Amino acid sequence: MSILCGVIPEFSWHSARIIFSSYARTQEFSEEQIMKYARAVLEIETRRQQAYQKIQQIIGQSPPDIICDRPNTFRNLPREAQRVAVDYCTSSKTIVEKSGLTVAEFNAITLRVRSDRELERRIQNAMIRIRQRQ
Repeated sequence: MSILCGVIPEFSWHSARIIFSSYARTQEFSEEQIMKYARAVLEIETRRQQAYQKIQQIIGQSPPDIICDRPNTFRNLPREAQRVAVDYCTSSKTIVEKSGLTVAEFNAITLRVRSDRELERRIQNAMIRIRQRQ
């Protein structure tokens, strides 16, 4: 059972990997989709780092990997740390929904980037352009 209804992000504290539990088909991605994805990932990464630090302060050590749609991955944490993890998961889902991408598009890009170096390069370049504008 997941923390929230619907699609929930999965993340690893150490790799900033984000996956949603529904599957999306592989496709080609437009520059606009890449930019939306890059913006969402940058915002989620900021939240991930904040959540990681808060949980680390609460428990006094590096947090375990937390998978948002698998509550057993953080059930053993103190309640305050569990709240931080749930808040992170909720905000990640909201960020994706507000990015202008569908969850299916976000999922497809996330899955594809693992095996497509050209797509990875495009996303990294988009992130650089976004950071330069900030």
